[in-house]
Amino acid sequence: MEDAGSTTYRAPDAAVVGPASGARCLHRVARERDARPGWWRTAPLDEGVRLRAMAAADRRAGLRERALRDARPDAVVVDVVGDHWTDLPGDVPGDDDESATLRALADGATLVWGAALPADPHEGRAGLRCTLATVPGGGYAPVLVVNHKVVDPRRGRSASTATVTRLLDWSPAPDPALRVRRHPADLDRLVHAWRLLAAVGHAAESPVGAVLGLGSARAVVHDLGPVLDAADRTHATRLAVVRGELDTEPSRIGECRTCPWWEGWDDRDGPVEGCRDRLVVADDVSLVVGGGQVGSLRARGIRTVAELAEAGPDRPTDWNGEPFSDAVLRARAHRDGEVVVPKVARPSIPRADIEVDVDLESHLDDGAYLWGTLLTLRDGRPLEAEGYRPFATWARLPDPDEGRSFAEFWRWLTGIRDRAAGQGRSFRAYCYSRSAENGWLLSSAGRFGPAGTVAVIKGVPSVAEVRRFISSPLWVDVHEAVTTQLVSTSGLGLKVVAPAAGFAWRDPEACGEASLGWYRDAQAARGVERDAGRNRILTYNEDDVRATRAVREWISRSSWGGHQL
Repeated sequence: MEDAGSTTYRAPDAAVVGPASGARCLHRVARERDARPGWWRTAPLDEGVRLRAMAAADRRAGLRERALRDARPDAVVVDVVGDHWTDLPGDVPGDDDESATLRALADGATLVWGAALPADPHEGRAGLRCTLATVPGGGYAPVLVVNHKVVDPRRGRSASTATVTRLLDWSPAPDPALRVRRHPADLDRLVHAWRLLAAVGHAAESPVGAVLGLGSARAVVHDLGPVLDAADRTHATRLAVVRGELDTEPSRIGECRTCPWWEGWDDRDGPVEGCRDRLVVADDVSLVVGGGQVGSLRARGIRTVAELAEAGPDRPTDWNGEPFSDAVLRARAHRDGEVVVPKVARPSIPRADIEVDVDLESHLDDGAYLWGTLLTLRDGRPLEAEGYRPFATWARLPDPDEGRSFAEFWRWLTGIRDRAAGQGRSFRAYCYSRSAENGWLLSSAGRFGPAGTVAVIKGVPSVAEVRRFISSPLWVDVHEAVTTQLVSTSGLGLKVVAPAAGFAWRDPEACGEASLGWYRDAQAARGVERDAGRNRILTYNEDDVRATRAVREWISRSSWGGHQL
């Protein structure tokens, strides 16, 4: 008998799948295959996904114009509506676009931008768009234009050197100054495109592709040979799902945060049930543990949250990640209706006489346009006015003015630190999850510091100076203190922990993804609307630093007990 939580689908004729499903949960692939035509027109689209898609489209459009200017006469740019690939169903290559692409390939074009590769029904591969570059020896290599970093500065001999090339002159060569960033989703798309090229007889002899992303003016070349078999197996599994040969069932994973099927929605034909509701009814254990841990629990016979809450201390076979006791504690909190509970007897966090909370706002990978600070004088002695102080640039990024605002922030922060030391007072600065702040601190210093790759801005520190600061005990990651001492049934992000500490944001829509849209709208607006947009961002940023302070004060003053194992 079919499991109550599974979904079985009958295959249509010549079922095909695209690389957009490569990194997706198989149950999502199944639900989208079984949905009515045009379901995506009413489904909610995650704001962050939408904004990143828009930014990627803008980047592709800008690079396309550059390709047109730089192209030799034998280069071809296929001018079609929607000259970029997307995960959204409906943007599928049309017959005319496919014919134009095949004619360009037959004519030996050097570069085909916005190419529309036709589907391969025999292998079950959907068509897709990408750029195609001719390679020595004949044939073409697929090229993706993406809006994320594909390289980093190379430090140390152990880092893998990036191989790069210009698209109009395919001659891959290692760049010793760069190390490659491999994105599994990019490689999955490249394999899919290379297989489609092979199906129409125009693939390069060796499986190869490239990604043109942020951080390099040249495309990063990938040898697809090592990932070909794994990508083909993933494709076969996806295809089995849409053909009805493989059953699926819902299970909570990281992708659920941006998936429209998680919460469901009101469709024109009635409500669409969300996976979350089914999992809640089933009390499914995936509601409180990570996707990679569910299998080991189910192998032990633990399928519900209630069963995990009563589990003994022995960890299951193949358990990985967090301590098993954390998962059990989270299950008990979920059962008891609590959100955040301690896993140590007395949670604590370092404090100081003078404290500064820091939060930045960035727009994707374009730059950090706002550094917000909150000064608190805990010892009551004067220094300067307490409160919120922003350091911002409203120039359209990327722009050297980003360096100017960062220099002002750095001078102020280190000035507070140095004055505190001169008065014999302790100082600490705090952020919530240092990965973002550290990344932009180092990036800003690298681009605008004494050896700046973009511009040298007075007052911007060297990378070495930033490294000394962020590795010192004066720089405290509040999120790290939270994750090592607390567990939560809804994650440990600031938007979860701060409300548990009694803090509330003034803007009901406040979140990082929404702020991307506010920034984009403010950039496009003028006059009163522009000022209102900027003020909304500043209010949100101020609330973020106040929320960070609220969390660490809550940790310091709360009376804990009765929860930890």
